[in-house]
Amino acid sequence: MTDTAIAPGEPARPATLPARHARPRKPRPGLFGIGLGVAAVTITVLAVRATEFSVADIFDTIGNKNPVLEALPHAELSQIFSPRSRAAFMDTLRMAVLASIAGSIVALPFALLSTRFGAPWLPLRGVVRLVSGIVRAVPEILWAMLFVAGVSIGKLAGLLALFMFTIAVVTKLTADTIDGIDTGPLEAADAAGAGRTQMLRTAVIPQILPAYSSFVLYAFELNIRGSAVLGFVGAGGIGERIQFFQGQNDWERMWGITVMFIAVVFVIDRISTLLRRRLV
Repeated sequence: MTDTAIAPGEPARPATLPARHARPRKPRPGLFGIGLGVAAVTITVLAVRATEFSVADIFDTIGNKNPVLEALPHAELSQIFSPRSRAAFMDTLRMAVLASIAGSIVALPFALLSTRFGAPWLPLRGVVRLVSGIVRAVPEILWAMLFVAGVSIGKLAGLLALFMFTIAVVTKLTADTIDGIDTGPLEAADAAGAGRTQMLRTAVIPQILPAYSSFVLYAFELNIRGSAVLGFVGAGGIGERIQFFQGQNDWERMWGITVMFIAVVFVIDRISTLLRRRLV
C-alpha cells in the first residue's frame, strides 16, 4: 500500500470510494398473496352475479325523471325562518349539547378504567373494555330505535341515543390517548407516594386534557349530524321535520330545511375545527 502525498492545507481524501449500493428489488408476491387476490376477485364476481348487478342499469336510470332533484332549484328557503323549523333545529342543538356534555363526563372514567394506568387489575379492565366495545358496536340509529321503543317517540329517545354514541366515541379516542402518554410524571408521582387516584388526577389527566377536550368537540359535531338521521325513526330534532316533508312529497320545503341544516352544520364544523386546532 503506497501513501499518497497531500499538500499542506489540502483536505484529506479517502483512499477508496465507498461502494455503490444496489437498489433493493421489490419482493415478489408469494403464493398466499396471489391466492388471496384470486379469491377476492372470484368472490366479487359471484356476488355481482348473485345480486344481478348491471352497470347498464345505472346508465339507464340517469335519464329518468327525478322529482327530488327537480325540486332542488325551487327549494323554499322560507323554511329557514319558519317557526317550526327553528324550533326543530333548537331541539337538535339542545340534544347535541346535552348528550355531548353528559356522555363525555361518563366517558372519561370509562377511558381511564380501560387502561392499565387506571385499572391495573386485569379482570376489571377487561369488563370495562367489553362494555365499551358493546356500546361502540351499536350504531346511533339502532340506539334511537331501541330508546323509541323504550321511552316512546320524542326528543328523549334522541338524547339518550346521542348520549350512548358520545360515550362510545370519546371513550375509545381517550383510551388510545392514555395508552400513549409519557410515563415520567407517573413514575414521579409513584415515587412521591401518591395513591392511584392522585396519580390519575395529577399525572394522567393533565396530559390528556387538551386531546380529551378536542374529542368532546368532535363528538358534538357528530351528534349534530347524527340528529338529522335519528329524526327518521321518531327521535325528534330536525330530522323529524325532514321526514315529515318527505312523507308529504313536499320536496321544495324539504330542500329548504335541508339547505338550512347544511349551512348551520358547516358553520359549526368550522368553529369546532378552529377550537380543536388550538387545543391539540
